Amino acid sequence: MNLHSVRSRAWARRAAVTTALGLALASAAVAAPAGAGPVTGPVTVGPASAAVTPGPSATTDGAARAAADPVPLRTVRVSTSAELASAFAGAVPGDRIVLADGEYSMVKLADKTGTAEHPIVIEGATLGGAVVTGGQLEVARSHHVVVRGLTWRNAATLKIEASTDVRLTRNDFRLAFVPPADPASSRHWVSIAGEGSGNNRIDHNAFAGKTVLGNYVTVYGGATQISQHDRIDHNYFSDSPAQPVNGGEAIRLGVSAISGSSSFAVVEHNLFENCDSDPEIVSLKSDDNTVRYNTFRTSAGSVVARRGDRNAIHGNVFLGGGKAGTGGVRLYGDDQRVHDNYFEGLTGSGYTAALQVDGGDVDGSGSTSAHWRVHRATIVHNTFVDNVSNIELGANYVFPPADVTLANNVVVGSTGRLFAEHKETDGLTLAGNVAHPQGAATLGIEAQPGQIRVADPLLVRSGGLWRLRQGPAVDAAVGTYPFVVEDLDGQPRDQHPDVGADEVSGAPVLRHPLEQSDVGPLADL
Repeated sequence: MNLHSVRSRAWARRAAVTTALGLALASAAVAAPAGAGPVTGPVTVGPASAAVTPGPSATTDGAARAAADPVPLRTVRVSTSAELASAFAGAVPGDRIVLADGEYSMVKLADKTGTAEHPIVIEGATLGGAVVTGGQLEVARSHHVVVRGLTWRNAATLKIEASTDVRLTRNDFRLAFVPPADPASSRHWVSIAGEGSGNNRIDHNAFAGKTVLGNYVTVYGGATQISQHDRIDHNYFSDSPAQPVNGGEAIRLGVSAISGSSSFAVVEHNLFENCDSDPEIVSLKSDDNTVRYNTFRTSAGSVVARRGDRNAIHGNVFLGGGKAGTGGVRLYGDDQRVHDNYFEGLTGSGYTAALQVDGGDVDGSGSTSAHWRVHRATIVHNTFVDNVSNIELGANYVFPPADVTLANNVVVGSTGRLFAEHKETDGLTLAGNVAHPQGAATLGIEAQPGQIRVADPLLVRSGGLWRLRQGPAVDAAVGTYPFVVEDLDGQPRDQHPDVGADEVSGAPVLRHPLEQSDVGPLADL
């Protein structure tokens, strides 16, 4: 299904709530404070702001959204690039700058400070109707700024520089970069950088058609510290063909020089589809990040803890569909945790195996751009079904992984070795796993029944995935992992957890593999 058809369905759903949303906005606007000062261009001040045409804020829960969206102190309507530049120059807290349908050349917004109660909002009058065809948006040294509901077709990157609490939401990005003469020259579409940056959010956007090297979203920081507490959620990343050299990730959190700093970023509820431009779809080059509840469909690459420690990767769905090069998770560094993920139909091996706990070329110290040896990785309660290569240990580099725990995983496959230990792991704990080699597949590793039980877990197809039913994996988990509190679907684990990513439960299902209608500019909140 393409984005146009998804958009048509969503607008049809929302027609019924537009009137209710308008009434909610009008009611809230009656109590709006007076205008915040002079500004050039057409302006509506105070209560008259109720006349603003509901745009991207019109969702199926419109009344709730209207209540959550602060009422502007004044509304500045613009219809030309000159009026847009003037509105940016005069922006004050509580401004809502509304772009009429049409084409615009974007300009810089600098040194503007909104507040949580009164942010500076820049939005299209109708969702996607305002189209950026030139210029560049750089939000610099600014705070509490929202950019919403625009269509981006320009040939320049978007930068958030030394700013906090900036939100990019419900935008449609298909940037029109001219291929550079040097194919190794990169263009990062959205970047967060600068000293003191943090608490920014990139959500409900669509990113598609990246044909030159670069990331859809990249997060930097200052000289020694990466931006902190940023959130990237409910976005649709798609259609980025393979590139000739490294550097085409969909998302990259960090860079080698500051990879020892903690980001505390959360990447969640995103859909990645046909993201093939780098073996690292999501690249973690910083500490203390969380990648959860995302769905990866037919994307030739993996989520990679490339440089940094204490990252958590859980609750994700990886669906290869038999496409060449599709992978799951690859690990380096210390104290990484991988749990409650689902891997199916992945064809990659080595760097793009369903799970690669890789070797390292440095151990404890060395270049920040090296592959740091794995220490104390914990891989528990995952499900692997029909992958070319499921769990690999130490496929590359000199130093084998050390002190790895593989527990309570379900592995089912009909080719190769279900467990492939390329280098002898320096301390490997196996416990409570259930493996079912079929056809020409072998277990691939020596293990006692308490470590890996060879049995058919009796999976059944439900909700697009292979799930447990009553059988040898139910109530069979061993050990205690306090961070495992729910399964892939968001159902709670009981006192006797099941093996694998799924818990047999009658509790409500809170999550499912994501589709296009679940993410992007038109998705419900």
